[in-house]
Amino acid sequence: MAPRLIITGSTGYIGARLAAMARERGFEVVELGRRSGAKWRIGDAPAASDLEGAVGIVHLAHSWATEPEAAEEDNINISGTVRLAEAAKTAGVPRFVFSSSTSSRREALNVYGRTKFRIEQHLAASPAAPIVRVARIGLVYGGPRTAMYGLMAKLAALSPLLPMIGLSREVQPIHLDEVAEGLLALATQESQPPQTFVLAQEKPISFAAWLRMLRRSQGKGNLHFIPIPLAAALFACRMTKLVPLIPTVDPERVLGLAGAAPMESGESLRLLKLNLADPMTALAGEFSQTGKDHSRSEAQALLRYLGIAPTEMQLQRLCEGLRREGLSPLGLSTTVIRHPRLLAFFEPPASRTQHRLARALYLADLASEPERHAGPKAGFFGAALTIAGDVLLFPLRALLAGTYR
Repeated sequence: MAPRLIITGSTGYIGARLAAMARERGFEVVELGRRSGAKWRIGDAPAASDLEGAVGIVHLAHSWATEPEAAEEDNINISGTVRLAEAAKTAGVPRFVFSSSTSSRREALNVYGRTKFRIEQHLAASPAAPIVRVARIGLVYGGPRTAMYGLMAKLAALSPLLPMIGLSREVQPIHLDEVAEGLLALATQESQPPQTFVLAQEKPISFAAWLRMLRRSQGKGNLHFIPIPLAAALFACRMTKLVPLIPTVDPERVLGLAGAAPMESGESLRLLKLNLADPMTALAGEFSQTGKDHSRSEAQALLRYLGIAPTEMQLQRLCEGLRREGLSPLGLSTTVIRHPRLLAFFEPPASRTQHRLARALYLADLASEPERHAGPKAGFFGAALTIAGDVLLFPLRALLAGTYR
């Protein structure tokens, strides 16, 4: 008989992937929700028959209809979560996994973070505490481009110039599949003690670096920012609801970002045996064959800019080198790929080891070397033209060199 796993919020971004993964691994999944067979909404007492024989419950559901600062007894997210956990304990369910957030703090700027913290406190004080495991989840990406991930991907691809808050704030991305893996382990493994786990990258990155990563993975160029104050960002959020054809941004998400702070996740990942993928590599895979084709086109453009008619061996060597060095995709525009000579405007005026384009061109030169044959040496006039061209291009290179930095 297949083990039973109960999931609330199974129609959401994380819940849908978790339900699919659990079924793939042979679990009988019971989905508690308004649109599922087991009719339930947060705050309701679940039917005993729905809980019977379950190996665990993963509680992802969250009601956005509750007044933000409602008292504990009136906040359906707090009372409803505790009620479900206590019902699970009474029914003999051995594990109750509460999906929290790395924004969970007493002093969180957003209501969502403060509410998650309050729920954690109430669960710890409830009779259900011995079966509760809290999963604080970082910045989730991957899979269908919905929720926060979809919004960030759209914003990053929208324009090379982006007004944004919290650029220096540190975030901890984690792939959707890795979150589902962690939640499944917490709900089904007997070896994990009741405690708080952090599901997030161990090494945080700045929010600016994360947005640039999202843009590059979509084959776009570099991303530049206009830092804006929090008050202006919240005003802009209200305006997005009035202006058509642009993504609507919830102020709660902006406040969550403004108050973001990293949490230690190394011990949690070790206990759950989770080896998180490099976000850039995972994102490149997310964009599937399109991303691979774009990376190959970039490699061709780099070689042609150096005056090399690329062979298959050179392309393979360069693609592998760029991928290994974290330079693929580089983010070259389609215009530059079609006309590689335009790279002359973006190449830095001096050799810079930290400049992405300079490093990529160096790798292209190395990749072509084994098959390269010595050509005729340039004469005096050829050398003079090259020097003159470099002098004339210097101001433009100094101005545009940051494009593919």
